[in-house]
Amino acid sequence: MSKLQNQDIVCLSSVDWDPIWTRKQQVLSRLDPSNRILYVEPPGTLLSPFKDPAFRRKWRPWGRWGGRPQPNIIVFQPPFVLPFGNLYALVGRLNQYWVGFWVRRAQRKLGMNRPILWTYLPGTAVTARLVRHKLLIYDCVDEHGAYKGLVNSRVVWDAERQLLAFTDVAFVTAPGLYERRKQYARRIYYLPNAADVTHFAKACDPNTSVPEEVERLPRPRLCFVGVIQEWVDTELLAYLASSRPDWTLVMVGPVAPGVNLHGLDRMPNVFFTGGKPKEVLPHYLRGCDVCVNPFRASALTDNVSPLKFYEYLASGRPVVSTAMPAVEEFADIVGIAQDPPGFVAAVEQALAGENPKAREKRLARASEHSWDARVAFIEEKIASVLRERE
Repeated sequence: MSKLQNQDIVCLSSVDWDPIWTRKQQVLSRLDPSNRILYVEPPGTLLSPFKDPAFRRKWRPWGRWGGRPQPNIIVFQPPFVLPFGNLYALVGRLNQYWVGFWVRRAQRKLGMNRPILWTYLPGTAVTARLVRHKLLIYDCVDEHGAYKGLVNSRVVWDAERQLLAFTDVAFVTAPGLYERRKQYARRIYYLPNAADVTHFAKACDPNTSVPEEVERLPRPRLCFVGVIQEWVDTELLAYLASSRPDWTLVMVGPVAPGVNLHGLDRMPNVFFTGGKPKEVLPHYLRGCDVCVNPFRASALTDNVSPLKFYEYLASGRPVVSTAMPAVEEFADIVGIAQDPPGFVAAVEQALAGENPKAREKRLARASEHSWDARVAFIEEKIASVLRERE
């Protein structure tokens, strides 16, 4: 299996390096340390600080360096861009020119002449043309035009098709993403998300302590782990908590701005821990009896590979999920519900049917979906193209 070594890589990411780790960090952190990586965080817009105060810390009209999370990885925060780039194509292109200028500037400072350009943003075709590179990689993790808010799906899709035509290797996380994009890409591979299997398996270790804030809560405990975004079905969770007041629902993660919690924050059997570092998540999962994966049905969730689902499996906990294409192949080991009453029934069944054999089946399946295996696949496909061009 070929490894990617001694390369300069510029990653245009859709998320900051910290605090929430996603596919981007899991993949890039596992590449050989001989690779130099410039991790470009997504720019906020001029309106971002008004919608989310967390963006205020990123206000720098000239951009800034964000440190080195690993010796071979340096983070760059580009300056803010114009709002409405996903609504109007002209604004989007102007923003790409602006970001491209700052990425090239950072690239020159690091002495990266012709790096591999690795993007997670669908609207970066113009930036890709501005940034001199030897190879363009596009890792598509969402149907970006299906996000709520100031998004014109046609504008986003037109920009993405331009990027795909320019891309050397594309990866997608869901079958629906693959089917829509395969005719526009030269090389495209279906590669779902995965888990840090060894890390999350600590939830099965008797020596892994349960945080006191969870240990003191009544059982059974149902856990959701992750950012509480608009695509999380909080209405379903409210139904779950109100239907079974004898169950405790533990929400481990921050609440995104503007999310309608449907009264969850006022229910006596619902407990919010706030965001937690990835290092302690196995401790929280060890204190759980069932993990829940409640995605609201939409074009976005129909084409998503839920990262938390794989982490739940790796923790060994029973899992109950709403029906979505990405989890159908796991129907033999997890509960899948079509509606709120079915979700309650699936949790009841998971609680009643838990046993060591069922846990071992989940752990065995989780071992087939590790980030190490995913990265090995990615490296092989990229190295193959590099060899063709030598």
